[in-house]
Amino acid sequence: MGSMRRLGAIAVAAALVAAVTGAKVDESECEVCIATLGEIDASLTSDERKDVLKIEAAMQKYCDGVSGKNKQMCYYMGIGDKISGSAGGVKREISGSFARGINSNRLCKRLKKMDQQMCELKYEKQIDLETVDLAKLKVKELRKVMDEKNIECVGCAEKADFIRAINKHLGKDEV
Repeated sequence: MGSMRRLGAIAVAAALVAAVTGAKVDESECEVCIATLGEIDASLTSDERKDVLKIEAAMQKYCDGVSGKNKQMCYYMGIGDKISGSAGGVKREISGSFARGINSNRLCKRLKKMDQQMCELKYEKQIDLETVDLAKLKVKELRKVMDEKNIECVGCAEKADFIRAINKHLGKDEV
């Protein structure tokens, strides 16, 4: 009977260890939401924080001047431009939360429960050509680098061709 208890205790301990180590937090989760709402929050004055409509006007002003993933986040929040409209209806929820002093991190976790796609937005990872090993990149990433640097490669079909073209552009010797 004592060995059964020991086995049970070991099984419970193993389950706890697995649960604790398995709950790894994704650092890039909600990164666009947190960044966008953080910038809006930082731009608000103490006078604007008292009125929900002033907060929404500040949100609209911010969203009119951004592009890329931040613009897409604005669309999800319900702050679209006149042409594309908007998808979400959480603008009032966000402005009310800012008026109550809730920070962007906590607010994004709340919004995630309402609309999952707000936290699915991620910034594209930037590739540092000085430190990266080109051979470890995928062909898709190599093509992206070539597009960003305006590198032309006529007839490139294999990964080695793309790497050769990038190295030639950067003036690196082939290894």
